[in-house]
Amino acid sequence: MDVSIDRSRLLKLLERLLTAHAPPGAEGEVDAIVMDEVRPLAASVRQDAAESIVIHFRGRGDGAPVAVTAHKDEISLMVRRVQDDGRLRVRPLGGLHAWAVGEGPVDVLTENEPVTGILSVGSKHVSNESPAGRLKTGKAVEWESFWIETKRTAAELRDLGVHRGSKAVLARSRKTPVFLDNFICGYNLDCRAGLAILIEAARHLAEAPPPNDVYLIASSEEEIGAQGAAFSIGQLPAQTAIALDIAPVAEEYQIENCEKPVLLWADATGVYHERTLRHLGALAARMGFETQPAVVTSYGSDASIAKRIGSAGRSACIAYPGENTHGYEICSMEGIINSARLLMAYLRNPPD
Repeated sequence: MDVSIDRSRLLKLLERLLTAHAPPGAEGEVDAIVMDEVRPLAASVRQDAAESIVIHFRGRGDGAPVAVTAHKDEISLMVRRVQDDGRLRVRPLGGLHAWAVGEGPVDVLTENEPVTGILSVGSKHVSNESPAGRLKTGKAVEWESFWIETKRTAAELRDLGVHRGSKAVLARSRKTPVFLDNFICGYNLDCRAGLAILIEAARHLAEAPPPNDVYLIASSEEEIGAQGAAFSIGQLPAQTAIALDIAPVAEEYQIENCEKPVLLWADATGVYHERTLRHLGALAARMGFETQPAVVTSYGSDASIAKRIGSAGRSACIAYPGENTHGYEICSMEGIINSARLLMAYLRNPPD
């Protein structure tokens, strides 16, 4: 039942995914990586109208198909105003918090080369007349206090293709992961680790067909409401949707950052399918590791949102634990590996 996950191969792919840019709706860099990896593995690989990538593996039998998702996009910024002095005022796309990323380089994406700027709040040796001065006295750190400093004029930015609606992401120089013993640390492990698991699953399914049809979905625009998966799952005959995602390590949830995958029982959207969860827990036990049941708030997955709108009848979420979610995330590599093992065990041994 258990499969051998190639740790070095998965890690190499994950590092490649982490340095790619993919704000919601502009996910071409990650699209290219996913397509490059999966096209040789499956007879049916396509990008649908929502720009999710759907990989179909035909099963040996005619049991109920399953859809598995991991999202391509990352929390990011959108330009809402271009000032005459070339400063860009921005708003978040998804749950990106100003206090979680602070000042530093960002890439403003255009049709051509990115334009580098510095996310800024101004000098700190100031009084309350200046934005940073008000922050020093305890004002909430919000995006209205920040801007992207480009050192270009509005006209120069226009010629470079920067406009209201342009998207900005953390600069590639900030995206290289670091390692603390058996932990990988970096931005956007949510959900690039999930994508790496999804692609690893595709490799195993290419070697041996599953019992029933499997649709692997690299979904779009999850960070702004699972918009890609909500459409993509609804176009398929799958009855069960399983999301791969990060689980927030927090004392209130009793989630530990360790080798144990997290099985969500409920999130802000609703409850997950109990029989599927129990089956997943039993599979993990047979492979020799435990899972962590969790009930989380301020969270929704591709699967739970698809179920809420009627695109899926059953939902589950296999999640790898991570600290500092939607910030500089820290994830147990063993938690990621065991999440991949658990997914493959499920696809090889679906519930009756």
